[in-house]
Amino acid sequence: MRDWTGFLLYKCGWWVQHETDLAMKKLDLRDRHLMLLTILDADDTQSQQDLARHLGLDPTLVVALVDDLEDKGLLERARDPDDRRRHVLRLTPKGRKVYKEARALAVKVGDALFAPLDRTERAQLTAMLRRVMEPLWRRPK
Repeated sequence: MRDWTGFLLYKCGWWVQHETDLAMKKLDLRDRHLMLLTILDADDTQSQQDLARHLGLDPTLVVALVDDLEDKGLLERARDPDDRRRHVLRLTPKGRKVYKEARALAVKVGDALFAPLDRTERAQLTAMLRRVMEPLWRRPK
């Protein structure tokens, strides 16, 4: 078990998710809210369908997450100026502020979890995970 890379990554991911979810309770959010906020902070041209594909979640789950964040005043739906049938999601100023707070909490979770690694090892791990994930992000679902 200790030399099975996939299992170790799965368990590590589970711990990150679990601890992040606990940390997000301070902001009345969940870890999935943070994932959505992270994507929208980087790209405010995403629709609910885009988010569902990007996150690998059922579209009905994404609708519920978007509704939660909209109810909290953290994001808004807006008509896409290039396609009136499509709505894009944008963080509100309050959403950007809460995202920064949530991100800081998530960084603390990561710092605690990855504390056994020095700065160089952590940078190497991040680079290797990006290399593994890059073709997977491009793969159609």
